[in-house]
Amino acid sequence: MKMYSIILVVLLQSFVAAVFSQSTKDGFYISTVKNTTKFEDVNMDNYRSNPKNKNGEEMENPSSEFSSKEKLKKIERELYNEEERNYMLSHYRPRAMAMVRANDGEIVSVTFIFNNLEDPSFIDTKKLRVLRKKIMAENSFDVLFNGQRAASGYIPARISLFKP
Repeated sequence: MKMYSIILVVLLQSFVAAVFSQSTKDGFYISTVKNTTKFEDVNMDNYRSNPKNKNGEEMENPSSEFSSKEKLKKIERELYNEEERNYMLSHYRPRAMAMVRANDGEIVSVTFIFNNLEDPSFIDTKKLRVLRKKIMAENSFDVLFNGQRAASGYIPARISLFKP
């Protein structure tokens, strides 16, 4: 009976490891949970502090607007042909989660999320790395907290990818 228990535990651990597996490639932690695959920027944890005003008090209720939609479309067209963009949009609904510096709207980290991606190796992480670098360098958000700018901290922001 003990042998069956040990085998069951080993099989269960293997299953859990496969479902919640994580690897690192080209500056991304790649993980899949259920039907969502994340290519998380390895630097994401460096940008998790809440926005604060000049008195050090936490600020709430941010409003943010992605101010670079045309720049993003240009970057996407430079890196991916129309067929690639359409395929990824229709099959994986790709999006990016950006960490944005609250005081100036600069994007400091980008994580990519894909739905229903059965094999993460289908995604070219080298292209994804270039996309992340260009998003951070050429795009920004306008961030306000009840009409005021924060003195420090970061907020998460969502960016839809490959939209027509």
